[in-house]
Amino acid sequence: MVGGGVLLHLWNEWAVQILVLFSFTSQAFLFAVAGNRRRNGSTKLKVLLWLVYLLADSTATYTLGHLSIASAPHVHQLVAFWAPFLLLHLGGQDTITAYALEDNRLWLRHLQTLVVQVLGAAYVLYMHLSGSGALVAAAILMFAVGALKYGERIWALKCADNHGLNSYLKKYCDDRKFPPRIRRGGVRASSNLSFDDAKHDLESFATEEEMTLHGAHTLLGICVRAFINHPQSATDYTYGSVFYFVRHRKENIYAVIEMELSLMYDIMYTKARVVHTWYGLCIRVVSLLAIATTVVLVFCLVNLKDGYKRVDMAITCILLVGALLLEVTSGFIVIGSTWTGYFLYSRRWSLLHPVTSSLRRLVVRSVIGRRWSESFRTVGQFNMLDFCTGESYDLKKVPMRRAKVSPQLKDFLLNELLRIADRHDGVEEGMYSLNQNRDIPVFEAEFDTRIVRWQIATDVILCSIDQDDQGEYQVAIKNLSDYMMFLLVKHPDMLPGHSRGHMYVDALQWIARCNKNVERLDKEASIMRNYKKPLITRGAQVAQYMTEKCHRPDDDSGENATCNHGVDIAKTLLQKGWDTRHLLGAIFGVWVEMLCYAGRHCSRDCHARKLSSGGEFLTVVWLLTAHLGIYEYAKFREPPRVYHNTHDLLRIDPLTVNIS
Repeated sequence: MVGGGVLLHLWNEWAVQILVLFSFTSQAFLFAVAGNRRRNGSTKLKVLLWLVYLLADSTATYTLGHLSIASAPHVHQLVAFWAPFLLLHLGGQDTITAYALEDNRLWLRHLQTLVVQVLGAAYVLYMHLSGSGALVAAAILMFAVGALKYGERIWALKCADNHGLNSYLKKYCDDRKFPPRIRRGGVRASSNLSFDDAKHDLESFATEEEMTLHGAHTLLGICVRAFINHPQSATDYTYGSVFYFVRHRKENIYAVIEMELSLMYDIMYTKARVVHTWYGLCIRVVSLLAIATTVVLVFCLVNLKDGYKRVDMAITCILLVGALLLEVTSGFIVIGSTWTGYFLYSRRWSLLHPVTSSLRRLVVRSVIGRRWSESFRTVGQFNMLDFCTGESYDLKKVPMRRAKVSPQLKDFLLNELLRIADRHDGVEEGMYSLNQNRDIPVFEAEFDTRIVRWQIATDVILCSIDQDDQGEYQVAIKNLSDYMMFLLVKHPDMLPGHSRGHMYVDALQWIARCNKNVERLDKEASIMRNYKKPLITRGAQVAQYMTEKCHRPDDDSGENATCNHGVDIAKTLLQKGWDTRHLLGAIFGVWVEMLCYAGRHCSRDCHARKLSSGGEFLTVVWLLTAHLGIYEYAKFREPPRVYHNTHDLLRIDPLTVNIS
């Protein structure tokens, strides 16, 4: 009881001071750490950010309410001066406005809270500050800054909902026009940039990073349309940019998609949508000047030793200096951001653009910040056969691993998507469809059933061919197969249809029974006989057992139907007599089709939510397919080639000329 009484006394004595310091510390933490969640899907980081995000608002709101009580003890002029800082803290940091997607849709509720808290802060100042001294003037300045910052946060939330994204699309992405510029030869260009202007601009950058960033900003409209389910369309400049990257810079297309998604994260979860506007710039300038003026007023004209506690004076100094440092740092980040660089370049302010580019490389390193360190460069993996034949088979603890997205996998995937886009002339309905290869057995089934069947078929086939033949292709196929199964087990909400958890569990139990049967058999007599390889893994033994011993055509009950169908698919493909390259290409095409289908039919909200926790590779494939659809249309807009002499004309391959 004595200890509780002491704590209660301390709380009554220092509650306001503790809460104000915690509020400032929370804002500093969010400013420094919140941006990392776009690159780190760690559960610990997400939980910590969630707690600090909620506590930061709750603490500031509670403290303002506490100060609003007229009879609250120890509320003198210096303590009342802290109320505008709490309003400033409620305005949040540039690095995070919304923790979850739903926060953007609740902007009206936040607006109501804004009105209440502004009135509360005004009431505190009215009750406890009087006269016309420097402290009153400083409090009024900070009150104005806090109200502006809080309003800026609400506006950013509003701009990130569907209506706000539609508005952004119409204002900044549709029919984009740039100021005229002087072309080579002194001819003044139109404000509507052409197909060739895109190539000229992209090739003018000194580094690949700057070129990729410019391309990501230019093609952001494709990404926004995809997220709001808007029909795809593009300007000639956008067509030219897509064409340039796909035709001439394939190695950079994935980086462009990553950076586009990073920009989408900025729009949905930070203040970027507001900060990089003329009114956002005005708020930034006014806030910085007002805070700097407040610091000067307090330190030069207010006698902090005039009857105030030393602790209260220290807290006031921390709030003032901290607010100024956060504002100055935010200003440098805004100046050096890719948004500012793209704005300056698009307005042809050629003298300022290199300055911001240098600042970005030296100070904030936005190129690195735009890239996603983990989730877009690795993919989750789960393989039923490997799991059931491993040492730790436990359905209650299904292990997940991650595999690096290799350059070979990216190349195979991009080439397959290009074939799909070319086959359907960029029409979305065809590009995102299933059963496109007529040589592959066609069956109607739920999507989760397809994944289970095709992983069994894929494992059986991969275990039946030489592992050294087309080894990179086999690794790519296994990575995609295991990734789709990972999504089914770990993130079924990203897959179309109703994902039934028992589907893969039944298959696991079926494969586990096969594994137990293999253990009881004489391996040399029953399994390794007539097998080509002298060394065989347990997984390969079980796969061969499934094809030779376990499968019964008349058994179509329960999980046996799904698993037996997967074995049937494998046997059908192996009996076609295709060469290894053709066979693997067909299987890889099936998995790419399912990947595209899943990405297209995954809800847009689910894609958006994943951005706040590191993202998912499925989102990259979905957007890459959308870009390739634009590329198919861009091929018809490519200007005809101009030949300056007969030598250029004679170098044309006559077989490539289309004579009508």
